[in-house]
Amino acid sequence: MNFRFIHAFTALTLYSCELCCIVLGETQPEDIDNLNPLVVTPEGGFSKPLVTSAWTISYSETDSKKLMSRSLAESLSGIPSVMIQKTALGQSSPYIRGLTGYHNLLLVDGIRLNHSAMRSGPNQYWSTVELFSSDRVETLRGTHGVLFGAETVGGVVNSLSNIPYYSESNTNQSTQILARLSSAENSWSGGISSKISSPDWFAEISHIERSFGDLEGGKMIGKQKKTGYNSRGSQARLSKKLSEDSNLIFGFQQTFMDDVPRTHKTIDALNWEGLSAGSEIWRRLDQKRNLYYGRVNWEDIDGIANSGQVTLSLHTHDQERNRMKGSSGIAQGGDFQYFNLNDFGLTARFEKKDFIEGNLFYGTECHNENLDSGGYKFDTNTNKTSDLVQGPLAADASYNRIATYIYSIQEFDSGWTIQPGIRYAKISANLKRFYEKNSDASSLFDPEEKSYEEVIGSFRVTKSINDDTFIFGGFSQGFRPPSLYDLTSTDETSAVERPNTKLESEQFLQSEVGMRGVSDSLSWQTSFYHTWIKDMIVRSPIERGKSEVLKSNGDGFIQGLELELAYRWSPSWKSDFSFSWMKGKVEQLLDNNSTGSIPIDGRNYSIIERATTRLMPTQVNLRTQFEPVGSNWSSVFSLLAVGKADRLSLKDESDITRIPGNGTPNYFLANIYTNYNISDFSTISLAIENIGDVDYRVHGSGINGAGRNFVFSCSLHF
Repeated sequence: MNFRFIHAFTALTLYSCELCCIVLGETQPEDIDNLNPLVVTPEGGFSKPLVTSAWTISYSETDSKKLMSRSLAESLSGIPSVMIQKTALGQSSPYIRGLTGYHNLLLVDGIRLNHSAMRSGPNQYWSTVELFSSDRVETLRGTHGVLFGAETVGGVVNSLSNIPYYSESNTNQSTQILARLSSAENSWSGGISSKISSPDWFAEISHIERSFGDLEGGKMIGKQKKTGYNSRGSQARLSKKLSEDSNLIFGFQQTFMDDVPRTHKTIDALNWEGLSAGSEIWRRLDQKRNLYYGRVNWEDIDGIANSGQVTLSLHTHDQERNRMKGSSGIAQGGDFQYFNLNDFGLTARFEKKDFIEGNLFYGTECHNENLDSGGYKFDTNTNKTSDLVQGPLAADASYNRIATYIYSIQEFDSGWTIQPGIRYAKISANLKRFYEKNSDASSLFDPEEKSYEEVIGSFRVTKSINDDTFIFGGFSQGFRPPSLYDLTSTDETSAVERPNTKLESEQFLQSEVGMRGVSDSLSWQTSFYHTWIKDMIVRSPIERGKSEVLKSNGDGFIQGLELELAYRWSPSWKSDFSFSWMKGKVEQLLDNNSTGSIPIDGRNYSIIERATTRLMPTQVNLRTQFEPVGSNWSSVFSLLAVGKADRLSLKDESDITRIPGNGTPNYFLANIYTNYNISDFSTISLAIENIGDVDYRVHGSGINGAGRNFVFSCSLHF
């Protein structure tokens, strides 16, 4: 691959990474002309040029996103095959290549945040990662189980902090102040961060406060009642230079989200497009997440590991849910449920360069999770009436993971690169105390231990066809053993569940083939993927229109096509276009009492194939940016068209508080964004999102999107 191709192809990749960056009124323009991007996620934490990646990965620096996006999940909007579902204003979760929840892996500085209490569907945990403390975000689309293990099926999102830097002589200090106001969100955000460096030390500390009022919908919806909440997040890091090639880093993160309402389950839910409101008077969730870690890393030294990272971490996650049940708008008493989870982790990753004409990556990962869960019932005055024997999950349980992997990149004179890899993993669950019903002490199950072992592999290839064209693709396996949520959950989600310890591990195999190209003014990328699904844990309604579900294993597939184009009209004008399409099916249980059906708990079910849950509709996005040469300002106009989402799973059809009976309607949005650099130390941004004040809903969401929204933000550096 020659020098000219690398530069041209880098520009292409950055164009395609940021195509349709402004989607659903949630993101904003940013610089896409950086000619030397390095990414760390595809190789497990070691910097590599994005241009030579065998994976479909999006890279974005977050400086401009901090000004306009209100959360990490919303900052991912616009990436092909990524849909940001919003159960509530404070509960956003990405669908990546048709999968969400615990089928996607969330990392902070390469540290796993997924845990065994994470829910299957769109969940609130992604919103606990504060965007303000992030320097850049890497989104890897596709199955990547060899390097990252269980749950890496739809994709990987890695939120990365600033790389520690050291001053040459004197101590240097810098401070940033950020402010953001949004009209439709009735919100304000304010944050401050400070960095200080000396020849041997680097320190960083940041804190942000956010307050969101009731969200204004489109012109027919207006204010969506009881949707607001408050949150705050802090981060601190301290780095010591051990040598010119090694560092010792200590880090801390904390996020707290206060009384985040899940409005669609309550009487205040919208009846838009025939939706039915819930029966609860209110439902609110608190989320508190802490991450403590220490890491030693090195690079470019001699030995069996030229580069390496060894990380010791403690991740704690506490959740509380308060709800008041009701009937015909009259309170009938409710319950308080919680879980506390502690995850002790040790991860070691190494790279050996110049290993048989290539690089060798290897490592190990261990996690020990301990869970306790409980709660109580209360009356209409919120006075405690009785204790629950457990909360949403097992009252007492542990979950252990241990894995090792080896992954190689081998280059050949012909221009081909092959990337084989293999991973062994063993997972065990110790179910010490769990119940069929959290309100019935007599439904206690006997203690049980479950164990799962997996060996998975991947094989990727790349080839530079000529100076202008590059192909990539291959096969990669993924797996996901039943989690504590699968094995012991009761009624934590929007559905009522029962523990099921007979579930099998899920198996996935994804094939992908893609091509990238570039010319003087046009750059493009396209890829096609197909994911084979075996024994996916599927939740099917026990009866249509009711919240109780059965958990079973089912087979199926998801496949999709992604197309990205970028064209520069002149030095000041450029346009980006993207297209995403997918379809998928998986086996589910239908309660039809037909001949030959399966008897379960007194009812008969047939196995049928239906669409996977909340299958992403077709999406087209066009954006045009004007940035006069030599000026201090730029402006972007974007158009987004999203098709009707009418391919529904059985569970989708029963979710009448979120998904209209005929599916989620199509919609068309227009947005405009303007940035102005007042000086080298200050920037202001103004956006008008959803200019047409359209009423719309991202498929599967519990609230509608914002109506016409004016967003003002500013950033000061000194």
